[in-house]
Amino acid sequence: MKQSLIITSILFCVNTGFSQVHNHALGLRFRTSPHLNIRNTELSYQIGLNQKNRLEIGLNYGQGGFDSFKYRHLSSSIYYQHVMNIRGGLNWYVGAGLKYDLSQYIVNNVSQFHHQFSAGPTIGLEYDFNHKNIPLLLSLDYRPSLVYSPSFQGNAYIQNQFGLALRYTFKDKPNSN
Repeated sequence: MKQSLIITSILFCVNTGFSQVHNHALGLRFRTSPHLNIRNTELSYQIGLNQKNRLEIGLNYGQGGFDSFKYRHLSSSIYYQHVMNIRGGLNWYVGAGLKYDLSQYIVNNVSQFHHQFSAGPTIGLEYDFNHKNIPLLLSLDYRPSLVYSPSFQGNAYIQNQFGLALRYTFKDKPNSN
């Protein structure tokens, strides 16, 4: 068991040296939103800060409802991510971020606006097809967040969100800083 841990640690350290973050990637992140039991899509832009670090900026709009209940939802987010290579085009990343949500709920033709702030970590797995000369990045992530909503009597709660993203990487060389 001890030898397995040592070997895994060595391989992890060796493999983390080869990840490269792209200067720009733009695409869609399909995410779950468990508190409303809906799925929606986020416009996602990644900007490389250096070879292993990037910012991901997201913008989301969603709407839906049924019978006498309808809603509209607008959110923006920013996440810092540190990227580490596993092998070839397979990477994993960890980081943290902030999100702001603005929602309008219409119940029996009565409209109410609510807003909330959230913060939390992110962890994900991605496959970079660029090493096969295809400018795409496919990722799966998990973002648990602590959500504070002054609109709902200032209560805080934990929200678990999963996302699947497909991004186009622009024809530029990865950061080498």
